[in-house]
Amino acid sequence: MLSEVLLYLGLDAPLHTQAKVTTAQSIDMSSSFSVKTVIDATVGAGGYSREICGTGAKVLGIEIDPAMAEIAKLSLKESCPSFKLIVGNFANIESIAKIEGFEAVWGIVFDLGVASPQLISLTRGFSFKNPDALLDMRLDPENQGVSASDLLNALDKSSLMKLFSQTCQFHESKRLAVRIIEERILKPFETVGDFIEATKGIFKKRGIVNPATRPFLALRIAVNSELENLQVALTDSAKLLKPGGRIVVVSFHSGEDQIVKKTFLQFVKLGLGRVLTKKPIVASRAEIEINPRARSAKLRAFEKN
Repeated sequence: MLSEVLLYLGLDAPLHTQAKVTTAQSIDMSSSFSVKTVIDATVGAGGYSREICGTGAKVLGIEIDPAMAEIAKLSLKESCPSFKLIVGNFANIESIAKIEGFEAVWGIVFDLGVASPQLISLTRGFSFKNPDALLDMRLDPENQGVSASDLLNALDKSSLMKLFSQTCQFHESKRLAVRIIEERILKPFETVGDFIEATKGIFKKRGIVNPATRPFLALRIAVNSELENLQVALTDSAKLLKPGGRIVVVSFHSGEDQIVKKTFLQFVKLGLGRVLTKKPIVASRAEIEINPRARSAKLRAFEKN
């Protein structure tokens, strides 16, 4: 949702075709201040940062995945000379921002979707396309010790059920947990194909969506502590905003969206500011036809007093 992100940040720049989710919806949202410093907490391939730099803003980018950081560096080298990129976890956004001199910023943006290069990679375990790939799913393999296969081979039934309940129904989570424990006795989980096989017959296909999508998502979330990191990052982000500054978040599943919604409402109760989006902004039908990944995108925005 690139155009909406720029609008809710209070930015005005020419819009171009991006690999990130975008929508043709028109939203009347003006800003009374000029954004000068912005943190892109999820740089990915650099789509948002490129457009934000195009407004003349100074951008600090944070990217947890070293491989994606290299892609962003190459992509933004010429178009964003003032762009600064830090390879790190956005859970550490407060300390990173202070070290880099971004202690009082006009905007912070989070796009919580997995980047396209990660999804199409045949070696990292994010994609269904290579069943022989190791079931890894770590966004930062150099600094994260536990992979997806490690979790499947070590967690007990209740822990597995809790893991999958983030995206799956109770009965689905229970059946999958039992099956995983039964199958790992015979053979430890090692590959994407091993996990796909374990999900068969448990999840019903919904349209064009692969039935293993939801348990794969739950496993990725657990491997990377995504929900816990998001909660920490949002709480600390409010401390980094100038008065009138905004946090804009694009989420892709209900667990993320609920954290964003509840955190923003908590900010309001604490008297920190106001929620700019009474309901989440979603993609149009036209966009979803062009990019099916946009179907679950939701944008929420908060403005500090």
